[in-house]
Amino acid sequence: MQWIDGSEIDIKQYTGESLCEKMSLEMCNCGCDMEQHTNWADFIQVAYFIIAFDTELTMEGIFSFLENSIGHYTPQIIQAFRAINDDNDADILAEICTLCPPDIMRSEFLVGSHQEYEITCFNANHELKEEIADRIVELSRKLYLNTDFDIWKLLFSFVENKIAAL
Repeated sequence: MQWIDGSEIDIKQYTGESLCEKMSLEMCNCGCDMEQHTNWADFIQVAYFIIAFDTELTMEGIFSFLENSIGHYTPQIIQAFRAINDDNDADILAEICTLCPPDIMRSEFLVGSHQEYEITCFNANHELKEEIADRIVELSRKLYLNTDFDIWKLLFSFVENKIAAL
């Protein structure tokens, strides 16, 4: 099976958790090309998008996610949450993106002198109404990261089931 860096991998040697751990380490170290995601198995894509979203959300917050390049993949991230049976987070993210579409936020940000992949914090110069920003904050507090809900258990089980089915 093709791995995220393009190499072949014996996927059967991994558990769901160990494969996700390998992926998250390699995402940081190899700078894998997310644009190549269509070449990966569906369950690899699911894991990749959830891990990438979690990293962005944890490190930078929801507003930076909306501006950053990962925001372009919001439909895939929402679908990834649905694939692991986490409709709650999928619905919350979908509502946030209805209020503040990531590609529009990113376009506004890049109109300035910013370069691709330069975004490290939220640009407060957006014409985002205060009540919309407040609603986004309110919704983001309901995402898994701010609750006791364990998406990792769902993700690891999902990946493990897919590996077993191969």
